[in-house]
Amino acid sequence: MSDEIAPFKVEFTTSEIESFVVRARAVLETGWLVPGPNNAEFERRFAKFLGVPQTVAVASGTAALEVVLRALKVSGRTVLVPANTNYATAEATIRAGCRPVLYDSGLYPDLRAIQRVWTPDVTALMVVHVGGYLSPELPELRRWCDQRDVALIEDASHAHGSLLNGQAAGTFGAAAAFSLFATKVVTTAEGGVIATADPAVATACRRYRDQGKADDGLHHVVFGSAWRMSELHAALGAVQLDGLGAGLTRVGQLVGRYVRGIDHPRVRVPNEVGVSYSGHKFIVITDGRKARESLRAHLLAAGIRSAKGVYEVPLHRQPVLGLDDGDGFPLADAFATSHLCLPMWKGLTAGDADRVIEAVNSWTYGG
Repeated sequence: MSDEIAPFKVEFTTSEIESFVVRARAVLETGWLVPGPNNAEFERRFAKFLGVPQTVAVASGTAALEVVLRALKVSGRTVLVPANTNYATAEATIRAGCRPVLYDSGLYPDLRAIQRVWTPDVTALMVVHVGGYLSPELPELRRWCDQRDVALIEDASHAHGSLLNGQAAGTFGAAAAFSLFATKVVTTAEGGVIATADPAVATACRRYRDQGKADDGLHHVVFGSAWRMSELHAALGAVQLDGLGAGLTRVGQLVGRYVRGIDHPRVRVPNEVGVSYSGHKFIVITDGRKARESLRAHLLAAGIRSAKGVYEVPLHRQPVLGLDDGDGFPLADAFATSHLCLPMWKGLTAGDADRVIEAVNSWTYGG
């Protein structure tokens, strides 16, 4: 059998490694470990990449979400959160002092489901770009929020470089949170970044990440925490931005190869007009759990490891949250049990992608 194809690999170019070593040495030689020039450069360049005036680097994607909620002053209020998302989305909402109310969602947020749970006390709507897939309804969701004075917040943890009709993920709402965890398109191993067009929100985010300190550095005026990003983490993020465009181009080629090549009556490939994908995940959807597990086993027998589902256990089935353990979220449950993530990262070869395509197309299932 040929070498096994992994679901994902963390890869850095020789240039990125060499540049990071130079930056890391300078950090250690100067002893400037807390936010400094590398943080400033990373924020400036990430803002330019997104096309927003302000970005703020923080310690994690979860911290980014909590800081955004605090900076937008929605603590103590109701926030709509998709049932199909990572635990961190709900965790950040709760830790920010908000009341999360779930709305049903599959791969994309569903406006009809949102309307069903909306009440006048809702102050923010959280949307999640699952796997880096942007909903074509984003502009409509923004209009819906604007009409009700509801803040649209993007959990863009997977969506570095995703575009909808040329507009970048992270620029549709009042603010957005990106994760820089080890599996992300841009990674600092652990870290996050906030994007916003509002300078007052950015200023508040910087205050919250530094334990809520006033400008004098002595008085704590808001309830922040130690959500800063170290200079070493920021240096690792900064060195990846030069090659990000080329990496996204490569991922786009792989996405196109999968979209054109996969042709199976029981495998649906989401592919929306006008959307460019970050390539954090490549999602296919089957007829249900049994079909999904059959396809997973078929791929494994062919030497191909598929990734875990983006979210195989939605929030209403997470015991610690206690939000709702019923069956009232059919879109979330259907997506969680039917989707599968094929191998995807910028270093995946065309030959390996073709092996995956051939394996998917040769799958037989009699369920």
